[in-house]
Amino acid sequence: MGHIVKPFLEPRSIAVVGASKTVNRPGYIVVRNLREFGFTGEVYPVNPQGGEVLGFKMYKSIQCLPENIDLAFSMVPADETFELLSSCAAKGIKSVVLASGGFSESGLDGKKRQNEVVSFARENGIRIIGPNAQGPVSTSDNLGLTFCHLDSLKKGDVAFIAQSGQFCGPVLEFINSSLNLGISKSIDLGNCCDIDETHVMEYLENDPETKVIAVYMESIRGGERFLKVARRISKKKPIIVLKTGRTEDGLRTATSHTGAMKVNDTIFDVALKQAGIIRAGDMDEFLDLAKVFSGSCKLQGNRVGVVTYSGGIGTMVADACSEFGLRLAELSNDTIEKIVSALPPPARISNPLDLYAVSIPLDTDALYGVPIKAFMEDVNVDAVLSCFYMNRTAMKIDVNHLLSELVQIRKKPMAVWLIGEYGMIREYTKVFEENGVPVFASPERAIRALGALWRYSSHFAE
Repeated sequence: MGHIVKPFLEPRSIAVVGASKTVNRPGYIVVRNLREFGFTGEVYPVNPQGGEVLGFKMYKSIQCLPENIDLAFSMVPADETFELLSSCAAKGIKSVVLASGGFSESGLDGKKRQNEVVSFARENGIRIIGPNAQGPVSTSDNLGLTFCHLDSLKKGDVAFIAQSGQFCGPVLEFINSSLNLGISKSIDLGNCCDIDETHVMEYLENDPETKVIAVYMESIRGGERFLKVARRISKKKPIIVLKTGRTEDGLRTATSHTGAMKVNDTIFDVALKQAGIIRAGDMDEFLDLAKVFSGSCKLQGNRVGVVTYSGGIGTMVADACSEFGLRLAELSNDTIEKIVSALPPPARISNPLDLYAVSIPLDTDALYGVPIKAFMEDVNVDAVLSCFYMNRTAMKIDVNHLLSELVQIRKKPMAVWLIGEYGMIREYTKVFEENGVPVFASPERAIRALGALWRYSSHFAE
């Protein structure tokens, strides 16, 4: 028998209860996503009107469905949920996503309704994601069980878990349109009335498609169990946590929409560190860390080599290194000689390396390529940050050529920051990140992400 989360992420058949023929209604978008992304299992839309939607036959009730349905995705109103679960129990459907709100997040009556739903589900062996939840996404199974209008599912190795009903879907839309980051799984848990983030982490522990786990939390349920599981998993796969509700106002807001429970943030922070979990301070850092951990090897040390176009930027990086637990590498004599021999005199070689102070940028490929390669080969350098100024007239860089030359020697983390003409930044960001080099919105954010990578690496150093 498989893990309890398996039917939610690897279903062979799905009943979409509350499917709709009306374009752009949630019940339509769910069916549309299953078809557009190529889900290979069986799809059974359910609507009392019957008929068809997007080529799928619509069934008038759950009782009319075939046998052996793995998963039901329900959009029925809260006050009809008990009846829905009764129908699922009679049909032998043991896994249900409850998308609708109106439960613990809505006050005492909703909390009572949620408790009744949970009691009935437990009595009948039904497991629930939600209520107030989006459906799960699994790129390896072409599963997009969500009413967010996604254009694509880009495969990758980062899994997102959220204690919220509307977190992962919009984040996936942003990732697909603005970031070059692929995902493996995405699970919005809503109110977490039954299945919680710890259950999902247990499933992801042995998921070959997932190498990084990113969790958005508003409270912690079963803290001892969560930390025990996280401590075990984080030795094999990095776990990134963004927890809101750090302040009284934030916790009050979280409580109002998911029924989050109070937790002392200072104690929580210490517990995360002891478990080897990396905590993100905000949404920007949350996504930055997902990028830097995706595909990156561990840092062997905290020494950074910096190639930049400006002494001022180098100073900013030096300050950031001090703040985030890194230090500027002392370049080896061999590295210095390689750079000096390739650049015109007088060449003042230091780290950070201010290239424009070294040479007039006539050959920008050589100007950047030689020192980046030298830093990559330097045993005194554990990670490399390259800061590029992008300009269509004066600063044309053959990024593909540079990356091809680094393929054989790129055995340590490399980060990039781009500044200049916006169109070029988008163009070159795509090239770098499709080749596994994360690009950050500022040099400080790049160093902050590398610092987190170092804290994780050093925590589990042998």
